[in-house]
Amino acid sequence: MVGEKNNLSDIEILKDIFFNSLQLADPLAKLKQIEFKKPIGRVFFVAVGKGAGRHAKAFLEHYSGPSEGLVVLPENEWCEDIGFKVFKASHPVPSISGLEASKYLSKEAKRLGKDDLMIFCISGGASALLPYPPEGFNLDDEIRLNKVLLKSGLSIKDMNVYRGAFSQIKAGKLAQMAYPCPIINLVVSDIPGDDITLVGSGPTLIPSTRLLNPKTPKFGFKIEKYINKILSSNTDVSTCVNIHNSFCLSSSKILFEEATNYIERVHGLNTIVLSTEFEGDVKSLTRLYKNAIMDVSNPDSSIKRPVVILSGGEVEIKLPANYGKGGRNSQFSLALSKEIDGMKGVTVLSADTDGIDGNGDNAGAIIDGSTYCSAQKFYPNEDPLELYDSFNIHRKLNTLFCTGPTGINLNDFRAALVR
Repeated sequence: MVGEKNNLSDIEILKDIFFNSLQLADPLAKLKQIEFKKPIGRVFFVAVGKGAGRHAKAFLEHYSGPSEGLVVLPENEWCEDIGFKVFKASHPVPSISGLEASKYLSKEAKRLGKDDLMIFCISGGASALLPYPPEGFNLDDEIRLNKVLLKSGLSIKDMNVYRGAFSQIKAGKLAQMAYPCPIINLVVSDIPGDDITLVGSGPTLIPSTRLLNPKTPKFGFKIEKYINKILSSNTDVSTCVNIHNSFCLSSSKILFEEATNYIERVHGLNTIVLSTEFEGDVKSLTRLYKNAIMDVSNPDSSIKRPVVILSGGEVEIKLPANYGKGGRNSQFSLALSKEIDGMKGVTVLSADTDGIDGNGDNAGAIIDGSTYCSAQKFYPNEDPLELYDSFNIHRKLNTLFCTGPTGINLNDFRAALVR
């Protein structure tokens, strides 16, 4: 067993699993396998989202013909000078630079004709990076909408349906601008279940998903009235026939297939995958994990320890009026540490694959059965979990997991090593 032979600690094993699984699921490998036929006219390559700079560079290294291009990426990521127009925009709240990028993209899309080709590569984060509010609204309105959504506890699917409705460029509208230019969609999915029409709120794809929770959040009367009107109307799909030319470059499902194979091949550990597309609240996920940990800890369990319990997808957190700094993975880690308090031989890593968890600068956290007891020493008169300040709590405990931006966004990665 590699982990024992090299005397790696359980924390080091979990970190090794995280980084190598990401590398094995890197979307660049699939991108470089796709053969792009040269059109009669122009090639316009667009990369938007987390990792967009990497995607654009890989395309240029792979495609031998002439091309023009646009890259829109988060402010904390870097893009080489590859001859494409580059915009850096803010995430998760939109900014003026993102609006300028949307207007530039819209103008260029309208210039394309039937003999041209748009190659549109999108990944998570694109919703915030491409704001373009409807006529009669301004950027502040779209910022308000996003801030309400981020606190709402809604699933990413529902959030992106709302974002698509309140936009001049999302939910297939960019494809309508580019018509009759053919479009090839390259999608890196951060959506549980991998509905590629919702990644980045789908600028070039008509959404196939309806709202799971039809109760509209309180965006303000004018915004709510507009969104309800859009969502209740029939979608014009006559100019959007591009889903047949769509490729999913990577996804949570692919990530956990690679993770399972790597864990068994390299570390010789058994694995359980609870779900690659979890959607639900923190309590539901902590209950799921605690039950799985208890099951494998039973001497009569059919699955022998040591075992790694994996899951993907994301938890939904509705924030209180007053909250601190943190994200889904930091908060889940703290919640699970409370449930496994006092347990021996359990170590858990929970992280956002893009390297940034919520409004912190960490990817997530690594906890064990001693974490919550240690946290209570700093907060003897209150429940640390109820502070919604998980980043600062983990910082005090030295349990933050920091990677920096990875350039790969495949939603969340959770792994519990049970001995």
